[in-house]
Amino acid sequence: MSEQDLTPDQLEQLREQLASVSAADVVAEAAMSLIALAYVRLGIPPEQHERFRDLDQARLLVDALGGMLTAADGRLGAPEPSLRDALASLRMAFAEMAAHLEAHLEAHPDDAPAPAPGPEPEDSGILRPPSGLWVPGQD
Repeated sequence: MSEQDLTPDQLEQLREQLASVSAADVVAEAAMSLIALAYVRLGIPPEQHERFRDLDQARLLVDALGGMLTAADGRLGAPEPSLRDALASLRMAFAEMAAHLEAHLEAHPDDAPAPAPGPEPEDSGILRPPSGLWVPGQD
């Protein structure tokens, strides 16, 4: 349904509903979406999500969550400590998953995924900031 499909009364009611939601609630809800999708991309729990595992995508989601919580520091109210705990848990899960996969690949080098086509990231000439995620073996 688009805005054009709404009557003026329905449109006004929608505006009223949107205006009644606090910005902190919107940020907390967005954080919850990032948390849920990050666990899926980490493949956790494996019996449900292993086929969706993509550590690059998980890293992006965790970094985005960390950035959002840093930007909103001290302004989210009651959900903030839980969101920060979830971020810490995600960072730990990411580190554990990366270490687990690295150990598996060392034991089974034939299972390594084929490199993606195109230039290697270090050959691309594009400078990227570090993600902020600590991964075992990386300094």
